[in-house]
Amino acid sequence: MPEPLAPWWRDAHDAAQLLASRLDAAAGQAGRDGVYTPPPGSPPPRRRRQPGSLRHLAEVIRTHRLTPGVSVDKDIVAKVLAGELRYITDPVLVVGVAKAAHLIAETPFDDDDAQRLSVASTRVAALVEAAEQADRDAPALLPAPRPALERREAGPMVLEATVTVRRPGRRRRRGLIIGTSLVALSCVTAGLFVVRSNAKTDAPCRDGASGDDIIAATTSVFSDDGATRLSPTLDFDQMNGSARYARHAGRTYYWGRAGSDDHDPHSGGTRVRWRTADGDWHSCATALAVTERGYVHTPAVATTIGGEPVTVQICLWRDDPRRENCTEQISTG
Repeated sequence: MPEPLAPWWRDAHDAAQLLASRLDAAAGQAGRDGVYTPPPGSPPPRRRRQPGSLRHLAEVIRTHRLTPGVSVDKDIVAKVLAGELRYITDPVLVVGVAKAAHLIAETPFDDDDAQRLSVASTRVAALVEAAEQADRDAPALLPAPRPALERREAGPMVLEATVTVRRPGRRRRRGLIIGTSLVALSCVTAGLFVVRSNAKTDAPCRDGASGDDIIAATTSVFSDDGATRLSPTLDFDQMNGSARYARHAGRTYYWGRAGSDDHDPHSGGTRVRWRTADGDWHSCATALAVTERGYVHTPAVATTIGGEPVTVQICLWRDDPRRENCTEQISTG
């Protein structure tokens, strides 16, 4: 099992996941509204390509040179969307992925949008740097060795034992007292335990999925009123949200929806997490803008991905102050 996050790493990972959720939302819109176009000079693909896929995003980034000085492929795009700290802290990569998603979806993306994402990426980098410094400072916060341990190191420990030996074949018992001295050198080694983070971040939504395993345009296929809502809801404070499921084409799908109170609106979002047995968690997120007065919906995730049953979890989050409510993990196998 992964070790728990140290407190100083928790803020860094939360900020990284928040930024990644915004990028995932843009990539999701590219998948819903975009059209795949091969790079200039490339022949049309033999098979239909999914718009907004990792490969498509990487192709657009390279074609339009959106990350000057940085080489990008689909694996790097996946790591940015997953919120991996090494990549989400690079503003060039973050802005490049966002620009590519907006180009595919044909939605506006201006210099102010790029600046906001760049600042968010720089903030994550600052939190990571502070967490690394906290790791280095952690040993100085541990208590010094106790004096009792130091005294035990001062000299050998002498033990005396009396052993009685009975010689076989004789009726008389003769006690033989043997005095022995056992010298033991005791060595006390002081060990320092520093909690480090090796917890994995969630993989991109469609990584490992194909076809209708995940339906990006949830509201074009499903109706909230016609679905079954899980109880209790995910509501908290100004945020309103719920988890729902319904049948489509012989399969069951789960999704989440999110909104905010009209009198005190807040930004946030909702996401569905899914994993196969012994697999990594994936996150399908949709952000909620503070100006949005309706509901937003996550992609709908089937209860089987690649023919394997999955475990799902639906979450509702608020950006500021940061909070996230999630359902229990729902096993569909």
